[in-house]
Amino acid sequence: MSDDVQAGSPLHGSASVHVDASPETVFALLTDLDRLPGLSPENERCEFLDGSSSIEVGARFRGHNRAGDYEWHADCVVTELEPERRFAYEVPPDYEHATTWAYTIEPDAEGTGCTVTETFHAPLLGLPDVYPGRIEGRRDNLERACATTMANLKSALESGD
Repeated sequence: MSDDVQAGSPLHGSASVHVDASPETVFALLTDLDRLPGLSPENERCEFLDGSSSIEVGARFRGHNRAGDYEWHADCVVTELEPERRFAYEVPPDYEHATTWAYTIEPDAEGTGCTVTETFHAPLLGLPDVYPGRIEGRRDNLERACATTMANLKSALESGD
């Protein structure tokens, strides 16, 4: 997914937050599969798959998720990894309509923190005959989840957790 995807499109959403932490610290948290679920309102835990044991391009992992009473798991593959700048993955791997989730870290000019943006591009939301395209309000729920994740990231980094 490129960063030029239009904000507010029915397939795309994002949220950003400024944090008082270094890009190195932010990146370490976002790529820690033991800690990442603690930021998300849906993801409960993650595990590596297919012999992967660290976050690198091509690594596969599974996220175990819950929204209300609905539980599911999603297999993912890391598609981009630029230390201290960007981490992205596709869900499900190798699927023509895969959702891309990405985290971009931009240091501020003063060097005291950075802006972190979580984005998603979810082509399935544009296919009303295919789940999750049938879930009314799913795009907006995902964007609210991004905002929650970013607020939780800020709290975790600035409280010293």
